[in-house]
Amino acid sequence: MSELDQFRKSITAPTPFKSLVDLIPTADKVMMYADELSTKNRQPLKYPQLQSFIQGMDLRKYGIGREDTVCTAMPNGSEAATCFWALADQCVFAPLNPALTVAEIEFELLDLPCHTMIMMKEPEKYYANAPSSAIIEESCKKFNVQVLWLTPDPQTVGLFTLSGGDGRKAADKDECAAEHLALVLHTSGTTKKPKIVPLTHSNLAHGIQFVAATLRRQQADLNLNVMPLFHIHGLIANVGVSTYSAAPFIASSFFGGADFCDKLNVRGKVPTWYSAVPTMHEAILLEGEKRGKDGLKHSLTLMRNCSAALLPPVSKRFLKAFGTELGQPFTVVPTYAMTESFPICSNPPDLEVKLSTVGPAMGPNIKILNGHPDDTEVANVGDEGEVCVKGQCVTAGYLMREHMSADPNIEAYTTKDSPVGKMLRTGDKGYCDSEGYMQLVGRFKEIINCGGEKISPLEMEDQLLTNVPSIETCVCFACPADMLGEIVGVACVTKAGSAYPTLEQVREGLPQTMARFKPRVLVIMDAIPKGPTGKPKRIGLAQMLKIPAIEVSADAVYRVEGKDFSVAGLQPTQRLAALWGAEVATLSPVWDFPLTISLHVSPDLGDYHRTEHVLKIEDSLCNEFKLDITTFAAGCPVPIEFPITREEVFEALNYVRDRTHEYGMDWTAKIGENGRYEDWCSTLTVSDPGKTMVHQWDLGCSDTPPGKLIRLLKLLDCGHGTEAPPDYDPSKEPPPPNWPGPKGDSVPVS
Repeated sequence: MSELDQFRKSITAPTPFKSLVDLIPTADKVMMYADELSTKNRQPLKYPQLQSFIQGMDLRKYGIGREDTVCTAMPNGSEAATCFWALADQCVFAPLNPALTVAEIEFELLDLPCHTMIMMKEPEKYYANAPSSAIIEESCKKFNVQVLWLTPDPQTVGLFTLSGGDGRKAADKDECAAEHLALVLHTSGTTKKPKIVPLTHSNLAHGIQFVAATLRRQQADLNLNVMPLFHIHGLIANVGVSTYSAAPFIASSFFGGADFCDKLNVRGKVPTWYSAVPTMHEAILLEGEKRGKDGLKHSLTLMRNCSAALLPPVSKRFLKAFGTELGQPFTVVPTYAMTESFPICSNPPDLEVKLSTVGPAMGPNIKILNGHPDDTEVANVGDEGEVCVKGQCVTAGYLMREHMSADPNIEAYTTKDSPVGKMLRTGDKGYCDSEGYMQLVGRFKEIINCGGEKISPLEMEDQLLTNVPSIETCVCFACPADMLGEIVGVACVTKAGSAYPTLEQVREGLPQTMARFKPRVLVIMDAIPKGPTGKPKRIGLAQMLKIPAIEVSADAVYRVEGKDFSVAGLQPTQRLAALWGAEVATLSPVWDFPLTISLHVSPDLGDYHRTEHVLKIEDSLCNEFKLDITTFAAGCPVPIEFPITREEVFEALNYVRDRTHEYGMDWTAKIGENGRYEDWCSTLTVSDPGKTMVHQWDLGCSDTPPGKLIRLLKLLDCGHGTEAPPDYDPSKEPPPPNWPGPKGDSVPVS
């Protein structure tokens, strides 16, 4: 049996339980620290204190029974963490984001439905930037939802007292069992019609133990939780796993990369690991790179990513900034989970981590099936299909509500009589390699996965057609983005005689969508591409249009002319162009990656040997690149790896795009006109996996050299580290390999 097989067999749930409380250790050790404003004179919470607190809490006196849903809306901190353990033992717990809008809060109150809301009276006393409770209180009064007020304990972090209520009759006692509901969460807050995921004590207790077994956390490990505790990720991976492992954690909030890095060594508490989503990792990475090896001080040994894909180049930058540059051991662990099943896959941190994958199954059973409604497995290992999962941590099915036109479970699960039995369809497309590592390659469904949040394109399209008068028809689709994985794009056709809508007008036309999920890409089209059945092509539309990955905080507006589309993408007569007001700057053809820019130049521009400059760019965001310079001294190639900044790489990339647009793929400079001749020669070659561009300046041409590119590719520094031998004769030097020279001849030298 291989090490990986042995590791996977160890991912079990050995601790017996009836409720989540049974997972809490009895050791007299610290469970939780906190960094909120109120911790100045408060002691950390220990496990026996938490157990005593839970035993002393009685929600029945407020009329709350086992099946009643109790919501919380409070800042991210120690009390929110305690509520997870204490409330789920006596009711159905539903933590809400306290920053939701009035419409979003009222939808939650009605859809769950909410029996009681727990809030802090004046949260700003205890937490910086805490939203006010007054707005939520008014909504609760409107819908007859009982309100209880939480007051933090002045002595110990995480503990609290409850007060208030509206005098409801006491509820009967009902002992907790593993099959009872513990937690309900909406799949998304982006529209008014998300689905409710019910999770039992069994689902959560198994999930916590699976993740804990995978990460192998010890009592010496300290977790820094910055994930919101109204999200399954923070509750399971950070609070749940740390508590079960008898390893302490810091209950905190995320206020950006600088704040996070400052918290890596506060008052002697030194975190060793954290788990978060790509948006957070992005900010942390940028700050870590900014501080550099002299300014970044930390003791982290593990970073876990979940909820959305973290691009491999970003993971490699993390390993470099937080590990190799500091000479410290540091591991990046890509994983895969969803609200309906936490976890699904994880790279094993103690074995091989494949950054491009989410790892093998860690707990639940996974199969790759053909697309809905086919319930059969794909034929071969490595074949792509829909990722389907079943097991103790997987929800039994969504809850039905009146606003749903159809049972969401019909398409979400395979049938009980299928060859694989009942399995949850994730909607994700992927395949497993020969070792069982899962590679996610796209979305089967049309839901957009933005930093771990699922966004419904249909709901957005309905709003746009209602609220933006100039839009005739539209389709929302996923666009590639740095860190987030996917962001929302909108392709629209405008009504005859109407002006193009702006991106801001599109955003304003989505009042039911939260601001961070609104579109950042707009494509104005003459027609929407459609599939063979006449349905709009959402899936793969960004690839068809060749939209490049969008950078952090960037927006883009494009124009595509023409109505005919091929399966491969745009027709030759069509062009994807960036719109800036009324101007159109063509970006076609769009370069793919990896991209190689080669510049071969004669030595006439300086007292250096003949050189070959090769810049290789691995991705469109220039996360990985390398500049190699080869000088040919006395006929012998001398390779040099030359430093170049990310900004210079972007400049070189923009130079290539400009030349492509202006001069095409094959261009040769004119030979001298009007008595003007250049005593130099050069060849620029640009190539990606599908095409090659060659621009050539022959000896005696009338065009000036590509000065900007010469500077960016360090031509004038090409003698760095090398000197010609005293008897070096450049006239006798043979041409370097693959040197085209003017009109196929050897290159003249001075």
